[in-house]
Amino acid sequence: MSTITKQEKQLARRVDDLTANDPQFAAAKPDPAVAAALAQPGLRLPQIIQTALDGYAERPALGQRVAEFTKDPKTGRTSMELLPSFETITYRQLGDRVGALARAWRHDLLHAGYRVCVLGFNSVDYAIIDMALGVIGAVAVPLQTSAAITQLQSIVTETEPSMIATSVNQLPDTVELILSGQAPAKLVVFDYHPEVDEQHDAVATARARLADSSVVVESLTEVLGRGKTLPATPIPVADDSADPLALLIYTSGSTGAPKGAMYLQSNVGKMWRRSDGNWFGPTVASITLNFMPMSHVMGRGILYGTLGNGGTAYFAARSDLSTLLEDLKLVRPTELNFVPRIWETLYDESKRAVDRRLANSGSADRAAIKAEVMDEQRQSLLGGRYIAAMTGSAPTSPELKHGVESLLEMHLLEGYGSTEAGMVLFDGEVQRPPVIDYKLVDVPDLGYFSTDQPYPRGELLLKTQNMFPGYYKRPEVTATVFDSDGYYQTGDIVAEVGPDRLVYVDRRNNVLKLAQGQFVTVAKLEAAFSNSPLVRQIYIYGNSAHPYLLAVVVPTEDALATNDIEVLKPLIIDSLQKVAKEADLQSYEVPRDLIVETTPFSLENGLLTGIRKLAWPKLKQHYGARLEQLYADLVEGQANALHVLKQSVANAPVLQTVSRAVGTILGVATTDLPSNAHFTDLGGDSLSALTFGSLLRELFDIDVPVGVIVSPVNNLVAIADYIERERQGTKRPTFIAIHGRDAGKVHASDLTLDKFIDVSTLTAAPVLAATRHRGAHRPVDRRYRLPGALLGPEMARTDGPGRREGNRSGKSQVQRGRSGPARQDLR
Repeated sequence: MSTITKQEKQLARRVDDLTANDPQFAAAKPDPAVAAALAQPGLRLPQIIQTALDGYAERPALGQRVAEFTKDPKTGRTSMELLPSFETITYRQLGDRVGALARAWRHDLLHAGYRVCVLGFNSVDYAIIDMALGVIGAVAVPLQTSAAITQLQSIVTETEPSMIATSVNQLPDTVELILSGQAPAKLVVFDYHPEVDEQHDAVATARARLADSSVVVESLTEVLGRGKTLPATPIPVADDSADPLALLIYTSGSTGAPKGAMYLQSNVGKMWRRSDGNWFGPTVASITLNFMPMSHVMGRGILYGTLGNGGTAYFAARSDLSTLLEDLKLVRPTELNFVPRIWETLYDESKRAVDRRLANSGSADRAAIKAEVMDEQRQSLLGGRYIAAMTGSAPTSPELKHGVESLLEMHLLEGYGSTEAGMVLFDGEVQRPPVIDYKLVDVPDLGYFSTDQPYPRGELLLKTQNMFPGYYKRPEVTATVFDSDGYYQTGDIVAEVGPDRLVYVDRRNNVLKLAQGQFVTVAKLEAAFSNSPLVRQIYIYGNSAHPYLLAVVVPTEDALATNDIEVLKPLIIDSLQKVAKEADLQSYEVPRDLIVETTPFSLENGLLTGIRKLAWPKLKQHYGARLEQLYADLVEGQANALHVLKQSVANAPVLQTVSRAVGTILGVATTDLPSNAHFTDLGGDSLSALTFGSLLRELFDIDVPVGVIVSPVNNLVAIADYIERERQGTKRPTFIAIHGRDAGKVHASDLTLDKFIDVSTLTAAPVLAATRHRGAHRPVDRRYRLPGALLGPEMARTDGPGRREGNRSGKSQVQRGRSGPARQDLR
């Protein structure tokens, strides 16, 4: 019996078991009648959206984390605190809000074809806005939250939006964007909770800064309120001959100014239709966790593929992904669609769990313990009801793929495609449809030819059913990406290992895509780092299986003359960091490690071209093996360093351990690491901060939020101080502190006084009570009445996340639930 056949039978049994025993899973099964209605030819995007909303009206559609507002007794300011459960709105409620918003905007004269820029993290509010734009025929322009203001300015200038919608967290950047250039008629703020003082202040500041402009500032709640009072109007639909523009997906701008790939209504509509011809094929039940940005096709495909399938799309609670692991555990998705960097984070988390158990296992059967822990991780980390797993957006290393599949006990599907061409490959196999035809073209300057042995190699050119029509307002750029026969030039070098079987090899235009999906332009970086006073020549190297770069550096003659290689290497790394800061480069654009080469690149050794440019193919051929070994050494070194760190944590000062942990996670030397260094200045990002936070939790049993780690006001000393304060119990009790980190069930007996009152107070309590009540002959009452919030959703959880039913008052009503996140009217 083949492995695939065995896995298919296991999957069939898994689906049958979930259908029989998990009510939420069974209820998410697609309705054949709705699927048939969505598949009708000729439906326009507004009709597709309405068909899904009407067809699945009573099902839960969108979910978000439950939160409560808490007032700080010292400052009097109110903040929002997440609770460990989700709440949902139904398709009907979603349709009511989308309809109200569409009516309000049509009343405001926002017409079909008008552009609307949206800046924010994927959320319920974001989805409502995006769908309302689709209903009225406006053009959505999602902006990347990680992009520099200068990049966003060029997009806003080019698209001339009638309106900008922004999350409250992105509001300061949006105001800066408006004041520095193109001013829209309206600014709509979403994900806004006026009860939260920080958010209220941000909106007040925005209104004050824009007071002298013509821009009208409204909250999404205000717009929805207006829309609910307006009469319903027919959905405007384009005539049969038209296929209007619906969406602009802007590239990262790695090769120049960002370019807006145009998506027509027909292409956006395909995201709602689950089939073998798009990214996410048919499935038994779609329950997904959404955190990929809406400025990325993958993020949109997951969201709208879920809704078109009658499933429930839950949203991660924090844009920095600090709650990702908790969200994943609560949602228990049926589909796991992640980029390699996320898979790496999850696999590393499972390995740490194995290491912890093995460290305390003594002479027990290590293989059996590992198998036991991995099985636990499938339930506690991944939720235990996934039936499909996929990776995409960047290549996955064989090592990571093997590790993830051992965690999943399931095949990890690898997808390949592009913003411009759509889905092309699954597991290296050309998908027909949507691919119509492909060909490989020789790339002589890089040494790739159709005559190569054992397999033909060349640049992949495509024709697909999902091909974009071009870049917005860029006909000259559009012309450069199609050949004379109308094939799209992907820029990817592939090997044809069999009929319709392709394997990725390289990039033609020297633009690399890292494991987290970020593009880097090698030539730009090499030019920037050549400004270092220690660098004579530099070759930047990357492997899409890793989230960071390496380099080969030829130092200047002066640098070589005055320093040994061992001394020079850290000096060069420090110099590259300084250059990066001056050039405003991103942390992932700075090489983590390098090889110091004393022999310059030259014509004679073949490492320069005839016009004295770097001969990249020759450099890769010459240094590739050593650089790949450097990657392997860094991975192994990190594992060894983590082991040493865990052994020494009990006897080391907190700051020293924090510094060593940062150095281990980010691959920087810890000998001269300044205590006032910031995590992001050392090359960290939100995902590495998530890994760093997990490590700190393992070392100190303290949760350090990603926001604390990446905050620009927090250096390593501040992070260490935070841990010290948490150790001293300065915060109020949490679910984890009371019931345990991996609690699957909670009990009233967990609520002991020592979880809420410090030891010294408890010890003194009998004496104080006896003194106060001496002669009264009454026993001391040791009971403690918990705050209402602590008797809320935490107590609702049994073997799954709490279930919340709708209530018009907005107050929490808790019921016990078993199968997963469930329903609450978010009105």
